[in-house]
Amino acid sequence: MKITLIAHVLPYPPLDGGRIDIWRRLKAFSQYGIKIQLISWIHHPLKEEELAKIQKYTQDIHFIKFKKTPGFLVRRIIDLWSYPLEVTSRISRGKELSNLLAQVSNFNPDLIFLDGIHGGEIATYLSKNLNVPMVTRSHNIEHVYQQRLLESAIGWRKFRKKLSLTNLESYEKKLLKNSIRFYDISVDDLKYWQEQGFTNGRYLPPLIESFEKNSTEKFSNQINSNFIYDVVFLGNLNAENNVAGLIWFLTQVVPLVRSKLPSVKILIAGLNPINKIKQLCNETEGVELKINPASSAVVYSSGRVLVNPISAGSGVSIKSIEMLASGRPIVSRSQGLSGLPDEIKQYFKVADEAQSFAEEIVRCLSTPPKLNIEPELLDSFFGFQVIKNVLSELEAIL
Repeated sequence: MKITLIAHVLPYPPLDGGRIDIWRRLKAFSQYGIKIQLISWIHHPLKEEELAKIQKYTQDIHFIKFKKTPGFLVRRIIDLWSYPLEVTSRISRGKELSNLLAQVSNFNPDLIFLDGIHGGEIATYLSKNLNVPMVTRSHNIEHVYQQRLLESAIGWRKFRKKLSLTNLESYEKKLLKNSIRFYDISVDDLKYWQEQGFTNGRYLPPLIESFEKNSTEKFSNQINSNFIYDVVFLGNLNAENNVAGLIWFLTQVVPLVRSKLPSVKILIAGLNPINKIKQLCNETEGVELKINPASSAVVYSSGRVLVNPISAGSGVSIKSIEMLASGRPIVSRSQGLSGLPDEIKQYFKVADEAQSFAEEIVRCLSTPPKLNIEPELLDSFFGFQVIKNVLSELEAIL
C-alpha cells in the first residue's frame, strides 16, 4: 500500500506530544511495508541529519514553507471568514498547488492520510482531484480543545485562540464526515463522536517504541538508577494548558513539597518556554529549566517521580503515555488520564488539589523506587502492532 501522509506539523524532531504521535505512526507504517509520501509544513530548511532521518522511513517528501509575505497575510485575513486560523496558514493556491498535485499524482497513492485536521484543505483537494479516499487522524475534539485553551490563555494569546475557534466546529465535522475512516486518539473522544451520529470512527491509541522481549528485568534495573532529579515535568512550554498547569504547580505545589523535603530537585523541560515560565523557574528554589531537550526518554529517566499538572485538554495526553513507558511513578491531575483505557488508569497517582498533589509526590519520593508498569502490558496497548488492525481494515476497504 502507498500512503500520502499529510502532517499538520513536521513530525521530526519529535519534541512534543503531537509530533511524537505522528512520528511513531509514520515509523510503524514503514515497519509494516507501507510506502510513504510525507507532506508537511516548515518554517526553515531542515538540517541534513534531520532530513536523513525522515528519508529513512519515507519514499518521497514534499515540504511547504509557511509564508509571511504581506499578500499572504491579507489572504489569511480573508480566509478567516471561512476557515479556522491554523487552517489559513496551510492553504496552497496557484502554481504551488498545481506542483503539489503533480507530485502526489506521480507517487500514485492508494490513500490520503490526514494527520491533524489543520492540513485538511490540501488533503481534501488531493482526495477529490485524484479520486483517492481520505482517512483522518483525530488528535483531539479540536473545537472543544481550542475552547479549553482559550479559557487557559492569557493576554494576546486569548485573542489568537478566539480566531482558532472561527468556523472550527463545522470545519472539523465536515472533514470527519468526508473521510472513509477517522481514527481517534481517545476512547472518550470517539464516544463523543459516536453520540454525535458518526459511524466511521475507530480507536487508534498513540504508540510507544516496542520493548525487547523479556525486557522486564532489564527495565526494572534501570528504574533504580540514573536519578538526577527528584521530580520531572516535560511538555510544550508554550501551549496554554501546559503553561497554566505549570504556573499552578510551581506557585502552589512546589512550596508544599519543599516544606516537607527542602532539598528536592525539580526539572522543568520542554519546547520554547514563554517568559513567564522562564521567570518562575528562575525564581523558584530547587527548580532547573531545560529548553528543547533532544530526547524525552533521557529526560524522564533522569527523574524519580514524574508529574502532569495539566487540568485542561482533549484527546490523550501523550506525555502520560511517555511517562508510563519510563516505568517511573506518576502523579497527575485527572485530565492526564483522559481518553486512556480503564486498564491503564490504575498506574497513575491522581490528585487535583495542590495539597493532595504535593502529598502524593512526597509519598512517592519516600518509597523505594520500583517498576510502575510491566513493559509487556504497556506494549500490548500501545506497541506498533496495533497498526496492523488499521492496515487490515484499510486494505479491505480499498
